[in-house]
Amino acid sequence: MDIYCPRCAEPVELDYLHDVADENAYNGVGPTTFNGVRADFASRGCAALGASECEATGSLKAQVSAAMFDIMGDDVDGVAAMMDDFDYAGMLD
Repeated sequence: MDIYCPRCAEPVELDYLHDVADENAYNGVGPTTFNGVRADFASRGCAALGASECEATGSLKAQVSAAMFDIMGDDVDGVAAMMDDFDYAGMLD
């Protein structure tokens, strides 16, 4: 299931956060746990995942994603499920 960048609205596979945490632990940079990467992603967007640029677009999808991270807190599965429901209902177009 995908989560969306709260800055640029790019989709990110939820399990990819585990890969980033492992890569950070190997390289000795950035958060080394899933929850650490999740929190960093919620605040910095794709930049937390190693993207060179992550420009805020102001799109509805990015705004809703940011709000879901604020509301749901640590429940990243809930964020992904809510975003999927919103997308299925056509509310994020």
